[in-house]
Amino acid sequence: MTDKLSLVDKLFESYNYKIAKTSTKDVRIYTLQYGMYHAAEILSFDEKTDVSKFKTEFSELGYATEIRVIKNLEEVEEYLFEGFFIKTPLGNELRNRYKNFVKKQLLNLPEGSDYQYINSDFDLLLQDNLGEVIEAKAYSSKDNSIISKIKDLFIQTEGALFIIIEAPAGFGKTCTANEILNSITVENSKILPFFTELSRNREARVFKHILLNEIDDQFPNGIKQNVVLEQIHKGRIPLIIDGFDELITKENNKEDVESMLSTIVDLLQNEAKIVITSRKTAILNSEEFIETVNSSIENYSLARFEIKEPTIENWLHNERLKLIVDNEFPINQISNPVLLSYLRNIPLEKLEEFLTKKEGTLIDKYFDYLLTRERQRQNLKLDNQTQFRIFRKLNRFMSEYNFTAETKETIKDFIKAYNVKIIKESLKDYQSEEKPSIEELTETLSNHVFLDRKTDGNIGFINDFVFGFLISENLIFAKFQEHYKENFTKVIPQDFAQKSLEASKIQSPENKNRLWQVYNGNNFEYDSVFYFDADYFLKNEIKRDFNTLFLSDRTIKELNFENHTFENCVFAGITFENCTFNTSCFKKSSFQNCKFYNCSLPNKTQIVYDDFAIYVCQDNNEFIQDINSLYCKDSEINEVKPINQLTEQQVLLQFLQVDEKRPKPRKFSVIKQRLAEYSDKDISNVINSLIRKEYLHFKDDVGFITKDAMNFLNHN
Repeated sequence: MTDKLSLVDKLFESYNYKIAKTSTKDVRIYTLQYGMYHAAEILSFDEKTDVSKFKTEFSELGYATEIRVIKNLEEVEEYLFEGFFIKTPLGNELRNRYKNFVKKQLLNLPEGSDYQYINSDFDLLLQDNLGEVIEAKAYSSKDNSIISKIKDLFIQTEGALFIIIEAPAGFGKTCTANEILNSITVENSKILPFFTELSRNREARVFKHILLNEIDDQFPNGIKQNVVLEQIHKGRIPLIIDGFDELITKENNKEDVESMLSTIVDLLQNEAKIVITSRKTAILNSEEFIETVNSSIENYSLARFEIKEPTIENWLHNERLKLIVDNEFPINQISNPVLLSYLRNIPLEKLEEFLTKKEGTLIDKYFDYLLTRERQRQNLKLDNQTQFRIFRKLNRFMSEYNFTAETKETIKDFIKAYNVKIIKESLKDYQSEEKPSIEELTETLSNHVFLDRKTDGNIGFINDFVFGFLISENLIFAKFQEHYKENFTKVIPQDFAQKSLEASKIQSPENKNRLWQVYNGNNFEYDSVFYFDADYFLKNEIKRDFNTLFLSDRTIKELNFENHTFENCVFAGITFENCTFNTSCFKKSSFQNCKFYNCSLPNKTQIVYDDFAIYVCQDNNEFIQDINSLYCKDSEINEVKPINQLTEQQVLLQFLQVDEKRPKPRKFSVIKQRLAEYSDKDISNVINSLIRKEYLHFKDDVGFITKDAMNFLNHN
């Protein structure tokens, strides 16, 4: 060991120890001073060495001394990590985080409910540190669990690993992140995960600063940022970031996004394991992201998971499902995880009562249950509608100032300041012996079932469903219009408005229509994707013409594309189910990596390839074959005549870096530009052939070259 003294010194210094001047080659003394606490670690490398004089010296100086005989470097490293992280209150606190998460999940459910993670189908795209795709597969929840797959990757991957978990709202990203946390905690006590949940906090908007603030908040003062960062690099502290997209707003510029991504990539050193969850966002398929990953992929492996929508069958047991079907209850009224979780746990007779009782929607009954129970649980003398009023106000305040979480004191100040009359009236309803003060009632409301404490200690709405539901109520009841007058369309950020669309999927038809009227009768200046979603979610029909719409990564069911035009539009990674198309409605529009299940073409008129171009798509009937049969001859529509036949090698080479030795993902649009001398149809045909041979894999509109393709190129 004495030949490794410099390494031992370096290890202690990384934990902010100082080397005492009295240290010798055989005995090393490291001192640590934090405030009133002074400690001296006395290390010998041979148990026969007498260290008593060192102990006496440092004890007399007021140090708490610890003597250890060390045999190897690994022992030193483990001793320090356990001492600073595992065997501390911090270790217990982080280990209990999952238990607290489960406890919160059960808050909104009937007594006796059980929490169970809902497995969904998922896709995986895995790249090694050469950038080659080594796995591209769709998994069924019946055969595989995403949690097991991620655990396997943690164990099997040598070097750094970057895991991205993408899914739309309500598909289980936060639950998945917490299951990963729990699996790490249970499986390996020598690893301490660092879990952080991001929320839009007005105090800090730069991701790097937020991350460092989180380290300061979650780890004790005695542990400095550099110590935590070094352990992240070594893989002893896997980093789990839930809600990475929460900080991405419409106002973010390219530099902000690059900064967020480079902060993550900078951490991917040595054995680091980093997991982020995010909504499906174009940023993770952007040129900036591709370039950032491409320039650093040799430092880590990249696994991209995409969680598919949980089915009703994933949520409900056969008995409950049969009850719903037998009552001919509209299944789309319950396709929301908050509601499904509730229906999964209420007594069977209660479910039957809900399904047969005609007054109100299921969501009305759910909120009625929740708020009535809150009155009993917290002895609130506020009826359900008054509770809604208080939190609609808070929701408007958050929208106006564009944040989703704030300190408890700020939330309490707001509740008190804007509800003085309500609170005073409520106090009259209490018996004198139980009457709380205004401060106590405000404290009670800050612990309401609608609110939740985030991991950074701030308070926000418990989930996007409640947040979005209140946004929609504020608009339907014209509260935004009343309080912000003609400026109300500027007050609601687009991502907040998007939450209202998601939450309104299970609203009554009347409320859906009222919300649609608000969004379409006023100038909100949202992008075309928002208005497509508003038509689809609220009206289930297209209500306007679209130009330059880029729609990606979703399932669209039972929608007719027949009465409005789509010009210069791109549909990428969409699954269409039972949809009807009129090809004459499309001009210069394309479908990339889409799936068409039970889709039809009632009017089969001839089409120009550029107007309805299909790249890398699949169907389960003859839809694509029908489309191909309707194309005009190339000579009529495309004056570009290639001199030579496009080859598979030529296309594959576009997915390599300049040195033609290393892979580089490329967007389909970039490939088309680089092969402009060939027709889109020729390019599409070759790419389709390469996909069938598993030489190329597309995630959304980005293509990745596989290891088999590299072998093919190397031998041809």
